[in-house]
This record gives sequence, C-alpha cells and structure tokens, in this order.
Amino acid sequence: MPNKKEDLYRKAYDQLCAYMDEHNLRYTPERFNILSSVCKLQRFNVDELRNSLTELLISRATVYNTIELFEKAGIIRHIEKEYGVRAGQYELTYLKSSSIHIICQQCGRVREVKDSTVSRILEDKRLTNFVLERYSLYLYGRCKVCKKKTKKSTK
Repeated sequence: MPNKKEDLYRKAYDQLCAYMDEHNLRYTPERFNILSSVCKLQRFNVDELRNSLTELLISRATVYNTIELFEKAGIIRHIEKEYGVRAGQYELTYLKSSSIHIICQQCGRVREVKDSTVSRILEDKRLTNFVLERYSLYLYGRCKVCKKKTKKSTK
C-alpha cells in the first residue's frame, strides 16, 4: 500500500517532468534528489533543506535555483513572511488547498493551525465575480517561547 509521502513524490515528480518538458529543461539527478527531500520535509526553509542533503554534494546555488524552479512549476509555494525574521519558509502546494499560518515575528517560526469557524466563514463568503479556490491566511504575533523570553528580559 503506497504511503502519503510516496504519493506526494509521485505527484510532484510528474508535475516537475511535465514542466521541464514544456520548458525544454534538463533532467538532472540534483533536481530529483532535492525533490525527494522537499517531499519528505513538506514544509521547510533553505537551511533545513540543505541539511537534509548533507550526504549529497549539491551547491547552495543549485538548491536556490531548484527552489525557484519548483515554485515556477507550482510544486512548492513560499509562505509569506514579514519583518525579515528567519529565512523564508516553503511548503508543498499539495498539502492543503487552504491554510492558516501563525508566524512568530521574533523567531520566525511558522505553524499551521486549523480553525473550522474561520474556514467556514471564508468558504461560505459570496464574492462578486470571483470563485474562491483556496486561501492562505497569515497571522503575525509572538509564539509562547518568545513571549516567555521577552517577559524574562524585562524583569
């Protein structure tokens, strides 16, 4: 029985191959090794992705270029960040069609949360001349760990 990560990889693999064929790009082992790591991590920043590739000799430039390729191919998306904290986060586009992210402005930690009330309101919202396909909601604040650190430093 195939598992979810294998299914994600197969879907991403097919999408990447179609994109590379359409744009006459080369099939390289580095791209597929990075794709495998991306599918295992599912949500990551560049450093986390590079750390997962330590056994392979893949340059930082290749990782960045491949991330850009995966974004253009629609395999991953950049999770919006503000305030310049921590390197940008990315996630597979297949994880969910809609998502709510909470982002710590201090440490940059990103967590996905579920809120059925917010989801229901957004999905039931009637928008003139617009059909909602998916949404991303970003909430900015401080995580519990950073809040405790701030309290300690002000004492």
